[in-house]
Amino acid sequence: MEKSILLHSTPLDEFRDIIGEIVEEKLKQFKPEPTQKDTTGEYLTRNEVCKLLKISLTTLHYYTTGGTIKGYRIRGRILYKTTDVNNSVQEIQTLKYKHGRV
Repeated sequence: MEKSILLHSTPLDEFRDIIGEIVEEKLKQFKPEPTQKDTTGEYLTRNEVCKLLKISLTTLHYYTTGGTIKGYRIRGRILYKTTDVNNSVQEIQTLKYKHGRV
């Protein structure tokens, strides 16, 4: 393969963009694409659920005993499945709009 030198006048900004695109393309080969974290079966503590929903522990207890959010007793702790918490929130929002309240 014969190597040759090509001289061409290119504005500095355009040259930087071209080099940047080439470097970015090459770096993508080494960086894996982020994957969606599978939260199926992942458990959350009471404090984590409270932070996620922005509610107090008392409100969470009320939701748990009322059956709005299902809790699981595991090794003496009450834990919540991420999917159950997300589904409960969606159900609450649906009920809110069914009754015509905003």
